[in-house]
Amino acid sequence: MRRAGLAIAGLLLGLGGTAAFAQAAKCPDGKPADGIERAGDARHCLVIRTLAPGQPSRITPKVLVVFLHGDNGGRTELKADSGTAAMLAEKLQAVTIAMQRPGYRSDLGVSDGQSGAGDDDYTPQNVEVVAAALGNLRSLNPGKKILLAGHSGGAAMAALLASRFPGSADAYLLAACPCDVAAWRQWRGSSAGKTGAWSRSLSPLAEASKTSPDTLVRVVVGNKDENTLPQFSETYVRALQARGVKTRVTYAMSATHVSVQRAPEFFMLAGELADTLSK
Repeated sequence: MRRAGLAIAGLLLGLGGTAAFAQAAKCPDGKPADGIERAGDARHCLVIRTLAPGQPSRITPKVLVVFLHGDNGGRTELKADSGTAAMLAEKLQAVTIAMQRPGYRSDLGVSDGQSGAGDDDYTPQNVEVVAAALGNLRSLNPGKKILLAGHSGGAAMAALLASRFPGSADAYLLAACPCDVAAWRQWRGSSAGKTGAWSRSLSPLAEASKTSPDTLVRVVVGNKDENTLPQFSETYVRALQARGVKTRVTYAMSATHVSVQRAPEFFMLAGELADTLSK
């Protein structure tokens, strides 16, 4: 893992990033917030996995992609050779960071923050932790624009960052977003017997009025999503449009809650945003 991290650091250096291990802040666990394996500051750090495209000569030099995974009860995998982040790296030919959300565990370590088996973790504190990690990545990658993509709960976190910390990314891609948390939890209670209302989580819909009209955001949802129904994305987008945000809902045809991450529409929107940021 260390050798792979050094190789990616060399790639980032060649593209204008700093990747300066000696100058990186120390995380609470003593590891450096180097933008390769950890991102954050002295108070909180998130575990990350940095993935480079297979053809570095064709890399998109001006864009850094960050992917936030969905809810999974505090445990996830940051796969090096598969998963949405790896596919984004290849499809966009851009360095992509799989970011482990606050409180989550994987074989690579534990991210600071709070999570648990019952989720309900779209909290102000966790949003702030992710914002600090993105700030760390921005400082380590001068000249790069950040495209923040999220799936499901990761999309909700990305939407909250867009409203609460607008400088955390330059563009946002939300896939299968539970953007109306109250209505979504009510639906999940009746459709799947899940625990009902969440008391700690922020709702992107309630925060939409804080979103700047010039925010670059795209929303995609599977037309066969039976978890985060299309209506939860539609309601959120209408609230953004009322603020003057120029956005829309894109429907991934025949895609479910999970398979939207493999849908052509998802990668199409990611590519469009990356192209816009590269200009």
